[in-house]
Amino acid sequence: MFAAAVVTNAVAVYLFHDVDADMIGKWNIAFLGLTLEFFIFGLVLTVSFFLLTWIGTIAFGLRQVALNLKLGLVLGIAVMLVQYPAEFTVRKLSTEHSADSFLLGYILLSPICCAAIILLSARKSHAALAQRGSLVNGAPIDHLRGDL
Repeated sequence: MFAAAVVTNAVAVYLFHDVDADMIGKWNIAFLGLTLEFFIFGLVLTVSFFLLTWIGTIAFGLRQVALNLKLGLVLGIAVMLVQYPAEFTVRKLSTEHSADSFLLGYILLSPICCAAIILLSARKSHAALAQRGSLVNGAPIDHLRGDL
């Protein structure tokens, strides 16, 4: 996710020169500030995502099901890559207040959507395991064999 943010920041600062008026000509400082902002943004999203996923696994009884880590990585990168172009477009089409509202909504909705996608994937794999008879009392059979 951080690599995706670095690439997005480089395009924003060095190619589009999308910086505050006082940062024009101070490209490296602007890049550092934007990278720090993305790091904090990513940290907030990650913590929110893990908390929501943990609550969801408990609520839906999916504790014994392994989550799809590749899907989580793809979703994390997608959230970082979509954020800047969407925010840039909203800023160009509307007022400053609307851009701040969009960013707040994005920060709130993206971890919820990502957690829902991960939980749906886990629930489908849980249902597939149960249908094949690979689960005993909600736990994978392989997990139970180690207890014998």
